[in-house]
Amino acid sequence: MTAVMFAVLNWVFHRRWLTRYRWVHDRLMRGFRRLADRGDANAQELYGFLLLHKGTDSGARATGANYLAKVAGVSRPKAAWQMYQLYRDGLTPGFAASDEKAEHYLQLAARGGHPLAEQAMAEQVSQG
Repeated sequence: MTAVMFAVLNWVFHRRWLTRYRWVHDRLMRGFRRLADRGDANAQELYGFLLLHKGTDSGARATGANYLAKVAGVSRPKAAWQMYQLYRDGLTPGFAASDEKAEHYLQLAARGGHPLAEQAMAEQVSQG
């Protein structure tokens, strides 16, 4: 059931002519949040990115990062790459700079095939 709900929400989300209405946008965000809170990995990733990059305050961005942390791994290299950046930079509340955690997520993203992560790993190897 959650897969169908996510598919419908995602379809509406990608229809610009629908999402320009505030009430549609609000219902979409509520729907993605409900699915993410129920453990739907697709919703956690999408809602996490939305909050992280479009959140209105640092609390919303931190919540988005928490959703991404739940799904970051080899099977979701974009989320792993984002977690690498969060721990590398340490600018998001609750995600202090940590070389160890950043390296962990960089390796996950590279193993998942993320091109920027693969490039960063190659640069690390070449620099010694």
